[in-house]
Parts: sequence; structure tokens; C-alpha cells
Amino acid sequence: MKEPKKACATAALFVLVFAQLLFAQTQPNTRTPVEPPTRPKFRAMMEQINQRSRELGLISVAEDPDQAEFVRRRMAAQLSEDFEKLHSINAEKIAPMTSAPSLDYRIISDATADLKNRANRIKNNVPLLQVASKGEKIRYDENPDDLASKLPELSRLINSFLGSPVFRLSSANDFELRLKASRDLDGIIKLSDVISKVAKRSTKIASNR
Repeated sequence: MKEPKKACATAALFVLVFAQLLFAQTQPNTRTPVEPPTRPKFRAMMEQINQRSRELGLISVAEDPDQAEFVRRRMAAQLSEDFEKLHSINAEKIAPMTSAPSLDYRIISDATADLKNRANRIKNNVPLLQVASKGEKIRYDENPDDLASKLPELSRLINSFLGSPVFRLSSANDFELRLKASRDLDGIIKLSDVISKVAKRSTKIASNR
């Protein structure tokens, strides 16, 4: 009498597992797709940055090689993500907003705040871009009427920075390229900060009407 019960239990278990597998196969894929060419591009960029920094003596060798390698890999992964996010935030949020019929202040405020944080981290952790500039400091006013015109400028700065030859070339005479990339990065930080503040204030004003 026990054998039929065991067979029934086995059959029921098989049906349950099969139903779960079938259900899983029919569910839509909700994961956000990632463009395969993007990540290798920015990993290669980080390798070039680190190589040039070592050649210029901007990165010191730690006493503990294993610990230094662990820290380097974590920082490289974070910076690779930061570079990639500069690209994706610009492509998906800033650039489209430049031709939008109306501005979404909340999206703009959040996007530019993220841009500022990531650009600051790149500036503070990439010695290759830490170049002293004696030129005129970049300044942007916080006039809300100029918000729409500031977005194309921010998009241009991001494209100019990410497209800098300094991330692809290895040359002893690349100071001007490093200086230009550093200025673009400063522009991204300052302009993102101004746009984020103006958009945040505009969001509050619009919600109080």
C-alpha cells in the first residue's frame, strides 16, 4: 500500500517542478539591458588612465602590493562605472531634454546632482586629471531663465571630456590634452551644480502653484 502513495508523491513533485519551470520561462525579462560595447570601452579608458599616471609618477607604489592591488581594483571598478554613468546620463536624460517641449525639473535636478557627484569622484581620484590651471575660473550664474540654454552646454562638456584623446593616447607631451580634459571636468562639476540647484528651486515653485 505504501508504494502507490510514494509514486503519487513523486508524480506530484514532478508536476510541481515542471510547472515552476514553465512559469519562469513565460515571465518577461525585466532586467535593464546593458549595451555590451560600453563597459569594455570605459574599462579600457581606466587602464589607459592608470598607465599614464604611473608613467608620470602620479601613482605611488604601496608597501603592501596585495592591499594596493585590492584598492586599485575597487577604485578602478568605481571609476569605470562613473565614466559610464557620465555617458549614459547625458545620452538618456540631458541630451533628450535639450529638445524636449518642456523641462522636467525633477529629472534634471536628480540627473545633474548625480553627474556632479560622479565627476567630483573622477577629479579627486584620477591623478592624470589633477592639473593646475592658471586660467580664468569657470563661473555659471543661477538664473532660472537660462536653464534651457545650460543643458546643451553641459551635454557638450560631457561629450568633450569623454572624447578627450588623453584617454586613448600615451604621449610625453600631452599636458595640454590633460589640461583641456581637466577644464571640461571642472565645467561639468560646476555647471551640474548650478543646474541642479536651479531645477530644484523650480520644482518647489511649480509644486506650490
